[in-house]
This record gives sequence, C-alpha cells and structure tokens, in this order.
Amino acid sequence: MSESPQLLTQLLKAVVAYTWFFEVCDETVLDNDTALKQQEYAGYLLNQLSGADKLRLTAELADLAASEPDPAYREFVATFAFAMGLAEEPG
Repeated sequence: MSESPQLLTQLLKAVVAYTWFFEVCDETVLDNDTALKQQEYAGYLLNQLSGADKLRLTAELADLAASEPDPAYREFVATFAFAMGLAEEPG
C-alpha cells in the first residue's frame, strides 16, 4: 500500500476533532464519565503505534496546531500528543 500523507492528516484531524468534542461537550450532551472513557480509549489506541509513528504523529500535530486560527483549539492540538501519552512533554 502506498503512503498517503493526506490520509494521515485527515485521519488525525478526525481523531483530534472527536477528542475535542469529548473534552468540551457538556453533561447534557454526554456524561463526563463516558466522555473520559472515550478519550482514554483514543489514547490507548494511539499508544499501540510504534515509536517512529508516534514521532510522526507528534510532528503532524505540531503542523496542525501552527495552522489553527482558534486559540483554544490550537492549544488543545498543541498539547494533544502529551495528553494522549504520545510525548513526554507538552508541545
């Protein structure tokens, strides 16, 4: 299978967007325990990646954060790798 950088970018955007939803939705939309459980599961799945793939995702996240106009979402994207356990320090 040939590598597609656009595929990685779009999939990563989807994962971050859904994780953001779980982070910011209020309890009338989704209870906090379920939201946290989904965020933890996303982190678990991402941590199944190899070290090289984690580094690649971390670099891609930095690029996404740099191009994000919304300050709150930019901060979320910039610290996503750390929050998910993919990096040892926040971006």
